[in-house]
Amino acid sequence: MSYVLGIDVGTTKICCLALNREGQQVASHTADVSVLHPQPGHSEIEPQDLWERTREALAETIRKGGLEPKDVACLGITCQRNSFLLWNRETGEPLCNLITWQDRRAADVCREWNESMQFRFLHAGAGILHTFTRNKRFLAASIISLQCQMVAPRLYWALKNVTGASELAMEGKLCFGTTDSWVLWKLTDGAVHATDYSNVCTSALYDPYQMQWSSTILNLLGIPPGILPEVRDSGGEFGHVPEHLFGASIPITGVISDQTSAMFAQGCWEKGDLKCSLGTGMFMCLNTGRKPHASLQGLYPVIGWKIGSEVAYLAEANFPSCGSVVEWGKRFGLFSDPAETEALAEAAEKIDGLCFLPAFDGIQAPYTDPHASAGILGMTHATEGKHVVRAMLESLAYAFKMLFDTACSEIDFKVKRVCVDGGVSRNGFVVQLSSSLLGLPVERPTETDMTVCGAIFLAGLASGFWTSKEQILSFRKLDKTFQPASGEARRTVVSGYQRWQGAIQRSLHWYKENGIPQ
Repeated sequence: MSYVLGIDVGTTKICCLALNREGQQVASHTADVSVLHPQPGHSEIEPQDLWERTREALAETIRKGGLEPKDVACLGITCQRNSFLLWNRETGEPLCNLITWQDRRAADVCREWNESMQFRFLHAGAGILHTFTRNKRFLAASIISLQCQMVAPRLYWALKNVTGASELAMEGKLCFGTTDSWVLWKLTDGAVHATDYSNVCTSALYDPYQMQWSSTILNLLGIPPGILPEVRDSGGEFGHVPEHLFGASIPITGVISDQTSAMFAQGCWEKGDLKCSLGTGMFMCLNTGRKPHASLQGLYPVIGWKIGSEVAYLAEANFPSCGSVVEWGKRFGLFSDPAETEALAEAAEKIDGLCFLPAFDGIQAPYTDPHASAGILGMTHATEGKHVVRAMLESLAYAFKMLFDTACSEIDFKVKRVCVDGGVSRNGFVVQLSSSLLGLPVERPTETDMTVCGAIFLAGLASGFWTSKEQILSFRKLDKTFQPASGEARRTVVSGYQRWQGAIQRSLHWYKENGIPQ
């Protein structure tokens, strides 16, 4: 019997899974990740601890399943995007902790560069090029700005502030890598310094239109190309895990980012397919076919995966808070278990005007406002906890609708299929309301944590363990397809969304740069 292993190295947990040739789960193991906050706005993960927990998760999955290491056909890796670290190429020692995608230490860097003369010239030049070429890529470049979620401004900060980084870079001894590159480096005993297209395309260091590192950004920020990893196909050769780690040499044949991995696992392979992951944050990905999407409203052109000559392009939008909103409700004492929220929301009669604003971490598309505030508007003496819970869940469906409408306003084709996954997708109230707001059926799989499955399917296809996409699509099992409301029922939910849109306007620009209210 042969198996494929997959590992998902996320922000808060690591999940490892083994599937057999029939796509059935054989064993799994989950480990927590410790996120450090040494200073306000800083978010870090200790890299050696992350590696030990990753290694342990793989070893425990093999042990729990009673697997012979020699029977593991291949390994697929998926990771949180836009978290990175620097390490010594010769010794393999990290120079700093992993700086996560949630870290905001580069806020001043972003502001300074976005207001700089260099960026003004960049915007002006791109605008002129668009005038003559009518290429939307240049139109999008004319309004581009650096944001803390991107790797580029945080890497700029790290090269100037991490002890020894600039010296090692000058000597050609510095390695930069996102989480996947670090895991690959450790799994191959330092033999492979690489990444894939899906993990670098949202870093602002890489040009998804030209499929190469952006010389413009590298030169502007003074980032040495020699520190960058090799970019490889998502499905392909990434070296081997040496025998001494798990008892057999295991080929690594798939590396893909977390959001696009879930998209791949859901079978969203065609233009017009849409996937929304309702996890800690909300990430909506729309398959735009064989061309990258140039957005003017904050959607990001993403390379979903590259397998040989096949390149899948996605338009991605995110709302930073989703599952974290539910966790806030628990901490606030609105409920003791998130599983209770669906029944609480159903039991609460609708109170017109009650709006929950879930902007705990700002708002991305279409407003791109990191200084927006969370809040509750429209409370009366009759408002009870269950009403706030209902408004809270409604706000998540409204955020999905806002991202969906933003994407639809920029495309010239129809969304054909909508899928959801992630922990919050288990909440039927949120998914049903989303379906009614979108006016489309929404598919929810039986297994809502699809991220690690995508890495497994990708690796298995690349290695020949499975022979076709159709074969792995047969492994996907649907729990339920939610059908949209119609008539007066739909008009009612759309009216609620329109009211919420007005409330969101009041949350914008609430804070100054230093976190103090305006």
